Amino acid sequence: MSKKIEISLLLVATMGVMSGITIVASLPLMSRTFADIPNIEFLSKMMLTIPSIIIALFAPIAGVLVDRYGRLKPLYIGMILFVLGGSSGFYLDNFYLILAGRALLGISVAFLMTSSTALIGDYFDEDERHKFMSKQGMSVAIGGIIFITMGGLLAGWHWSYPFAIYTIPLLFIPLMYSSLYEPKVHKHTEIDSTIDSSMLKVYITAYFSMVLFYMLPTQLPYLIINTMHGDPKTIGFVISVAMVFNAITAKQYSRLKERFSYIQIYIFTFTIFGIGLFIMSQANDISQLFYSTVFIGMGFGLIFVNTNSWFLSSVPAHKRGKASGILASSFFLGQFSSPLIFEPIVSKYGIQGLFFIISIVSVSLSVLLFIKDKTRSKTLKG
Repeated sequence: MSKKIEISLLLVATMGVMSGITIVASLPLMSRTFADIPNIEFLSKMMLTIPSIIIALFAPIAGVLVDRYGRLKPLYIGMILFVLGGSSGFYLDNFYLILAGRALLGISVAFLMTSSTALIGDYFDEDERHKFMSKQGMSVAIGGIIFITMGGLLAGWHWSYPFAIYTIPLLFIPLMYSSLYEPKVHKHTEIDSTIDSSMLKVYITAYFSMVLFYMLPTQLPYLIINTMHGDPKTIGFVISVAMVFNAITAKQYSRLKERFSYIQIYIFTFTIFGIGLFIMSQANDISQLFYSTVFIGMGFGLIFVNTNSWFLSSVPAHKRGKASGILASSFFLGQFSSPLIFEPIVSKYGIQGLFFIISIVSVSLSVLLFIKDKTRSKTLKG
């Protein structure tokens, strides 16, 4: 496979992480700028959550369109909407119009994720795909570090400047246009709203994986600021260190897949994630949190790469668009609902109490998967 195609698809993957974290540092400053708007603190947080719920709702529709009209048209439409909606805060001074731009951003990411996932399945055979998914996981992690850093630096000058980062994908278009091609291996299908029952276990795994793993960005900032009396820079630093280990581990995925099955990788992933959460639950100061970033980062580096690889190995070519849309919806529904699901636990036991409880759940899940894997192995041998 040509390097230009790989680079193009990796650049699209970084746009997914760019959509969420780039403006985090701008939110408190936006609240001050639009302080005359009632409930502005709540509304400013909607800048992060609106894209997630829009992606979750629209991705299945985008997936059907990808199957019906091909991969590239939705991809380029997504690129244009991404730039327009994402950069809205840079050139608009009306809060509600910027919020509408964030909704448009959600629609764009739905197109980008479904079309690019389908293209990966079309372009690569299974062995090549595992190697590419390793590179993709590493690229997403590195992109996250870069965009968190850029957004924080630009927000120091003005809250609107991080929104300009969303214009960067304009530079990607010439390379994508010259390298990507419409695959011939899939056939366009009529709209079918049914969900393939054989894929339900993949979608459920994607949903609950995101529910568990999205605890870090939604709960950790409050632990650092309110309990450990840190500052916003510390939040970015802790998450960035975790993403370094994310990148390192994701890069090794293809080697792991040569030796282990999907379920065995999940066993390892949930075990190390549980260890990381347990360390966080017992930490007394910020310095101790960094011990957990090794395990948390490794877990992040494997969970999404493994789920995407499992998904692409399971879905037929002519259904990849629709199925990719449902997968994206599963991920982002998990992202949206994670803080809602865990809020009752946080209210009763605190954030570190939540981390302790979920660490037990995560390790218990690994044990159940281990038993299932052993039982399956014995059945096959018998």
